[in-house]
Amino acid sequence: MSDDAAQAAKDHLHQCLRWAREDVLRKLDGLDEYDVRRPMTATGTNLLGLVKHLAFYEASYFGFVFGRPYPEPIPSVDEDFRNEDLMWVPAAESREQVVAGYRRACRHADDTIEALPFDATGRVPWWGANDVSLCAVMAHMLGETRQHLGHLDVIREQLDGRVGGDVEQLSPAQEADFARRWRRAERAARVAGNRFVPAGFTAPTQLVADRFRLEPLGPQHNEADHAAWMSSIEHIRQTAGYPDGDWPPADGMSLEENLADLTRHAQDFETGRGFTFTVLDPADGDVIGCVYLYPAADEHDVVVQSWVRADRAELDTPLADAVAQWIVRDWPWRHPDRCGR
Repeated sequence: MSDDAAQAAKDHLHQCLRWAREDVLRKLDGLDEYDVRRPMTATGTNLLGLVKHLAFYEASYFGFVFGRPYPEPIPSVDEDFRNEDLMWVPAAESREQVVAGYRRACRHADDTIEALPFDATGRVPWWGANDVSLCAVMAHMLGETRQHLGHLDVIREQLDGRVGGDVEQLSPAQEADFARRWRRAERAARVAGNRFVPAGFTAPTQLVADRFRLEPLGPQHNEADHAAWMSSIEHIRQTAGYPDGDWPPADGMSLEENLADLTRHAQDFETGRGFTFTVLDPADGDVIGCVYLYPAADEHDVVVQSWVRADRAELDTPLADAVAQWIVRDWPWRHPDRCGR
C-alpha cells in the first residue's frame, strides 16, 4: 500500500470513528437522569454505562497499547479486572462527568491516531503476545463503538420510541408505520414459531351450515370472488372488522390482481400462515362472502374477519357466529379477536 493510500484509509477510518462517537452521545439527548442510567436488560445494560465502557476502551486502546498512557487513572486490565464494573454509573457520578470523560478519552485517542503512522505497532495484552497495528486497533475500536451504538439505539427505542442519529420525536405517520411493522414482524414470528397453530396441526377444510358453506379460497374462485366483493365494496367497508378503509380498495382491482391475491391466500393456507375461506351458497355454489383467520399481534391469538355480499347482508351475523362456534370446536385458538362482533 502506498503512503497516500495508507493515509487515505487511516483518514477514512478515523472519520467513521468520529461519526460513531457523535451518534453515541446523541442517544442521551432529552432523557432524564433515571432513563440514562436505567437497566434495560437482565444484565443491567444502560445508556450511560455504555458510554462509560466506551471511554475506558478509547483510553486503553490508544493509550498504553501504543506507549502513550492516558493521563487520568483508569482500571488496570489484570486478573482482578471486571468489565461489568464499567457498565453502570453510580449515583454520585454525574452524567456530565461521564460524558466529559468520554470526550477526553476520545481526544487522547485522536492525538494518538494523528501522531502515529497507520502501520505503527503496539501490544494489546488481552489479544495475546503478538504486536498489532494502529490500523487493526482503529478498525476494532470502530467495530466496538458501532456494536454498542446498536445497543444504545435499541435501548433508546425501548425508552421513548425515538430512533436514528438525531433521536427526533416520531411523527404520527412514523408511529403508525412503526406499529404496522411491529405487528407484521410479530405475526410472522408467531407463525414461524408455531404460536399461531401448533406444529403438525391439520386445518379444517369445510364448514357447512343451512344457508352457506365454507371451503378454502383459491384461484379456482377468482371470477366469482371478484364479482362478489366488487359488487359490495361500500357494504364491506362498513362491516365490522374492516376499520382502516384499506380493503376492499375503493376503486376495485383487476381480475388479474385478484387472482394474485387468491394465490397468496392459498399459499398462506398451505403453509399455515393464515386460513382464508370462501363462503358459498349451498344451492348453486356461487361466492357470497369470505372468512379470514390470520395471526393477531396482541393478547389475542387470531384475528377473525368476514364479509358477505351486499345482497346477502342478512347473513353477516349468522356467518360470524357460526365461525366463532367453529373456532371453539375445531381450531386451537382460545382468545380470538372477533373485531367487535
